[in-house]
Amino acid sequence: MKGIKVFLVVLISAISLVSFSQDVTVTWWYESVTPDNLKAMEENLVKPFEESHPGIKIEIIVKNQLQEVLRTAIIAGEGPDIIMTMGPAEANRYASAGYLLPLDEYLEKTGLLEEIPKMFLEVGKVGGKIYSIPKTMESMGVIYNKTLFEKYGLKEPKNRQEWLELNNSVKAQGILPIGAGNANWKPTNEHYVTLYLNHYAGPENVYKALKGELRWDDTLFVEAIEMLKTDFEKYWPKYEIYSVLNPEDFVPMVSMGQSAMFLVGTWGFQWVIDPDYWPSDDEFGWFPFPTLREDVPYPLVDIGIGTTLSVNKNSPNSEEATEFISWTLAENKQGIANLLRDFPGEWIAPVEIPEEVVPNDVDPIFYEHVQTQYDLLQKGNYGYTTWTFLGPETWQWCYEGIEQVWLNKITPEEYMSKWQEIFTKELKEGLVPPIPERR
Repeated sequence: MKGIKVFLVVLISAISLVSFSQDVTVTWWYESVTPDNLKAMEENLVKPFEESHPGIKIEIIVKNQLQEVLRTAIIAGEGPDIIMTMGPAEANRYASAGYLLPLDEYLEKTGLLEEIPKMFLEVGKVGGKIYSIPKTMESMGVIYNKTLFEKYGLKEPKNRQEWLELNNSVKAQGILPIGAGNANWKPTNEHYVTLYLNHYAGPENVYKALKGELRWDDTLFVEAIEMLKTDFEKYWPKYEIYSVLNPEDFVPMVSMGQSAMFLVGTWGFQWVIDPDYWPSDDEFGWFPFPTLREDVPYPLVDIGIGTTLSVNKNSPNSEEATEFISWTLAENKQGIANLLRDFPGEWIAPVEIPEEVVPNDVDPIFYEHVQTQYDLLQKGNYGYTTWTFLGPETWQWCYEGIEQVWLNKITPEEYMSKWQEIFTKELKEGLVPPIPERR
């Protein structure tokens, strides 16, 4: 009998030892990504973390239509350990509903609270606590077919008149001026709203509106939307075509000279170095979007947070998930620097990257874009992206409502009036991200 008891104790101890020695797997759902880009993240982020953290595994799971799939899972109390959203507006919605864990303690412990610019931490706050941190700092601009521009003597525009001349010159050659489509990502619409609001009304006025000091249905903003509607009808694909195109459709069109350019954020650089998206030998170029009114300075960039990282409150591995996020931004500077080359546009983390660790073969046009972005931010020549600085409902109306304008279901005045109505409610409820003072 005594032997049986000893055997049971040993057996239970062995089982306990096995259970505690099993690896913890942290899950991270990611948006649609190419195999090469996925490999780049695994090599530069996952592998070095796992090597320095025995017992913790990171599993990146690619999800089509991430926004919808993630929202359904989180509301059901499920989902991945690491929650990645397309901007603070969506992250703040989850935080307000109690689905995320605050990250202040970890940010302070790792020094990220001081290293990440206050501007990008403030927008991740809900109720005074930080629930999301930026993965990517980005800005809007224009990527174009440089070879085509040189062939027809086209020049980079700096103002409204030059913008119109460029588009009309392209049309005169029988070429679609702007390649675009929103089939797999409806919020693509807001990229154009962001550009026209900032570059027509001006960033100072957008700032005042975000602070509640200027109404969104002010004449300046309505005129900006009227201008966007006019240009969309003239220079974009017809809506019925626009609504079925994806980047894998319109980026090759620009590459092959069937279209001249596309208006895109920093993430667009990952496409132009991928032969599946840019199949021709034509060169590409980049320039800041022109100003659309005389009183607006040139150049300026519309700064935002492309994607955010948070931790699921219902995660059984919240400690490990937080450790991975913190370690990646605070300690893995070489990995992030490598991604400037291997996954351009997706990992411009707002942390200090020593110049000596940046690979020499980073695409020079992309690197110029990154430097321009930083320089204009420091000079105060920046606007505001809608997906970073709006409350969640206003953000949703921004990209859904503009389609109704394009389809003549509502007027620009009605669009901005409803925008003002929703924004006022969210401002009172504390759902509009805190807006740092302008430089």
